[in-house]
Amino acid sequence: MPIDIQSLVPDQNLKHLFQIDSALKDAGFECYLVGGSVRDLVMGQTPKEFDLTTNAEPNQVKRLFRTVIDTGIDHGTVTVVLDKINYEITTYRIDKDYTDGRRPDHVEFGTTLSEDLKRRDFTMNGLAFDIKTGVLVDEHFGQKDIEQKTIRTIGDPIKRFTEDGLRPIRALRFASTLDFIIERETKNAIHQTKHITKKISLERFQDEVLKSFLGSKPSRMIQLLAEENIFQIFLTNLSNRLVPNKPILERLDTISKELTGMQLAFAFYALLGEIPSKDLETILRTLKFSGQNTKDCLLFFEFLSRWETKQNLNTTDSFLLKKDYLAPVKRHFQKRIPVDSQFIQNLSPIFGANTSEMIRIWEENPPLLLTDLLFNGNHLSESFPDLPKTNYGIILNQLLDLVLQSPKENEYSRLLRHSADLISNLIN
Repeated sequence: MPIDIQSLVPDQNLKHLFQIDSALKDAGFECYLVGGSVRDLVMGQTPKEFDLTTNAEPNQVKRLFRTVIDTGIDHGTVTVVLDKINYEITTYRIDKDYTDGRRPDHVEFGTTLSEDLKRRDFTMNGLAFDIKTGVLVDEHFGQKDIEQKTIRTIGDPIKRFTEDGLRPIRALRFASTLDFIIERETKNAIHQTKHITKKISLERFQDEVLKSFLGSKPSRMIQLLAEENIFQIFLTNLSNRLVPNKPILERLDTISKELTGMQLAFAFYALLGEIPSKDLETILRTLKFSGQNTKDCLLFFEFLSRWETKQNLNTTDSFLLKKDYLAPVKRHFQKRIPVDSQFIQNLSPIFGANTSEMIRIWEENPPLLLTDLLFNGNHLSESFPDLPKTNYGIILNQLLDLVLQSPKENEYSRLLRHSADLISNLIN
């Protein structure tokens, strides 16, 4: 089936692609759209980015365009910027030797499109498309594998995975995001090259995990990583076999893509169950997840653990909903992102049917934090000068509990009276 580039590519991108194509060809060079962007077009989807390849060397490309960034010039890649949109252009190359299992020791330019396509990872990514003539170059039967929803390496899978230990992880990620199967020999090679995968940087590994979270079924990525015992490559203290909790894992697919921390929480709760927060934090930091994703994950993991294992399950006790969940949400997120009813709705993978009650409470805008009280440490100091300051926190937190139970108590006169009673009880 021919690629309908006119309907699949936004007008501005299409204009830019023809502009790049013409500039290169008018200068006597070749130009093809290549890789994942062609795969997406063959699948009838609009690519998220557009990568091109040419026989022009980087310095020759740079002479043809006004704004060019040297993004990976040693490996033949420069980025052409048109109207603030980036287009990566890579010179045809042959990758030579992968002694570290991560990247080629050196590359050679001056080759052909055919040779360039041979170095690519999977048949579905080994396609090239001439946008001007509409010719699809498919020397490795990538279109057939796309039609059959199959992930297959170009050439010997063990050799390809030995070249770059990230490729097995990419295979799993593509299987998850594209809903493809991994061809048998390719899948077997994942097991046989784990010693190479172990060499990749943890940043590259966690980046593939996060990319899978953007797909429609991130649960499949976690399931595949567990089936292939990939986590144990990087986390040697884990048990030899992880069997994900299926109901928890399925809920991972319902989480808003904006809540990466919650996605991580469900993934690791499905894999490991209820574990101490310190242990989870060690895992997240070992895998090089960002500090913010780690903090968010720990919060949601605590929520999920408490909700799944304590008496709170299916409760509608407004005091507990406020104290154990809504107050921590407000404290954690209020300075970073707006927390509104939609945000609370996005917590439904944890709270299920109780989410509507949490939204109702939230929309009433009740006092949830010490900073919401109409009575503070200064008031304690003025009204009870003999009270040791070490007791301020005790009194204020007891006042907050009273207000969480009954928001109408959040008035200065009432809180002053309650303070006197609480201090009397504390002394006596």
